[in-house]
Amino acid sequence: MVSCVKHIPAGWSAPLTADITNPGTSQVLPIAVLCDFDGTISARDTVMALYARFGNDHCRDLNRKWVLGEISSQQEMEGCLGSSTATRAEIENALDTVPIDPSFPAFLCWCSAHGYPFAIVSDGIEYAIRHVLGRYGVHGLKVFANRMLFEHDGIRFESPWFHPTVPLRGVSKLHIIRDYQAQGYRIVFIGDGLSDLEALGAADFVFAKGKLLSLARERDQQALAFDSFAHVAAQWPEALRLLSTMVSNRP
Repeated sequence: MVSCVKHIPAGWSAPLTADITNPGTSQVLPIAVLCDFDGTISARDTVMALYARFGNDHCRDLNRKWVLGEISSQQEMEGCLGSSTATRAEIENALDTVPIDPSFPAFLCWCSAHGYPFAIVSDGIEYAIRHVLGRYGVHGLKVFANRMLFEHDGIRFESPWFHPTVPLRGVSKLHIIRDYQAQGYRIVFIGDGLSDLEALGAADFVFAKGKLLSLARERDQQALAFDSFAHVAAQWPEALRLLSTMVSNRP
């Protein structure tokens, strides 16, 4: 987690409650916050930063094929970086150029203060995520992401959160969300990109920006626009109001 010695910034809206109640059963439905990393928490995409520094000559074409849905995340990563001989130090030097939203550490403290479990759900690279967050004093978060392994003949990737029903993603955000929901949580998801699309239809409520916001509007799916985590916190009472209405209207 992050040290929360500093006060949560003045002006951040406190939630009305940490839970939503099902009016039909009076059952308390706790909320968990699941969040994308690249382009959402980080200001630059860590995977693309590594591709730019260490990717081979085929990387640009592989990324294009991934965007078009012709290859999976695993195929793109292995194809771009699998033959790289970059050391841990070189990888970390490249990641040191990636900043995060400056309001994110305070947002973590805000979630903790109000009883919201928080986890990162990313189709990126866990090693990159933890290294970047560590530079800002953020440690010990639950992270669902692909794993990068440094081996004698190059870099290898593992995808422990892969699911065969979502073959183009190394991390099935859909199934992670459903697992949390099966534990009784209502899920607020925060994201920005193409890999967050499956979360758009599965989460109980979504904060979106960038490509994800455009897709939500195209599909007439409810999402609140945001530009920072301070903005998310400021809009939280409205999110709770909308989520409560949605729960009340469900059969």
